[in-house]
Amino acid sequence: MEQDGKSMAQEESNRGNKEWNPERKDANLDNEALIKEIVQTEWAMFDRVSNAGGRAGCQDDWETFDIMRRSQFVVWDRVSLESYRNDLQQAEKQGRNLLTEKYAYMMQDTCPEEYQKIEKELPVLSAEKQKLVSELTELQTRWMERFHESHPLFGSQGRAVRKKDAYPGEASVETYAMGELSTYSEKTLACLKACYETLEQQEKHPEVLQMDYMARCYGYQSAEEAEQRLRQSRSQSI
Repeated sequence: MEQDGKSMAQEESNRGNKEWNPERKDANLDNEALIKEIVQTEWAMFDRVSNAGGRAGCQDDWETFDIMRRSQFVVWDRVSLESYRNDLQQAEKQGRNLLTEKYAYMMQDTCPEEYQKIEKELPVLSAEKQKLVSELTELQTRWMERFHESHPLFGSQGRAVRKKDAYPGEASVETYAMGELSTYSEKTLACLKACYETLEQQEKHPEVLQMDYMARCYGYQSAEEAEQRLRQSRSQSI
């Protein structure tokens, strides 16, 4: 049944992606309500994440959480969004917290000794799911490497890209992607892979679309303007 579901997801995503263009003016409007529902559901889960050192300050920062999450989902097609919404709904019915699981999976890189203590409490990933997670993690990581090359100052405001470049205990883009993708269902992963393949076939740069959206949320016209402003600020401080 899992394999049949994945095949159906691939077919549905391929059909939906024929019309998908994240640069279309009404693309965000098509999915705005769905993204809002997803982010609010994630926020409720994030609020319930328990940390060994107590509640983290970011758990009370809705504005940043909202911007970061919407920036990620803005390039997703509707099929992928609907599949992930279903993942969240199913998790709630099962009493699971996908945000807790995400940070737990990330501990493979950030806190490997602690991860060994909780590994058995996490859902086991099938071979097919591990393959999809690995492929999509590498793809997203390469995207951000490309963005850091073209926008070094704006890019440096965030996480280290590769886990080998992160400080001990710090989650890189690579680690964060691996942790989050591990919480998605195989159907969602298959839909997302098809969505990303379509964007690349259209010669879109998803990482630029995402960072452009984020930049606009912070008052810039684009990621390029944010980069230029940071460059100007640096030159004036010298």
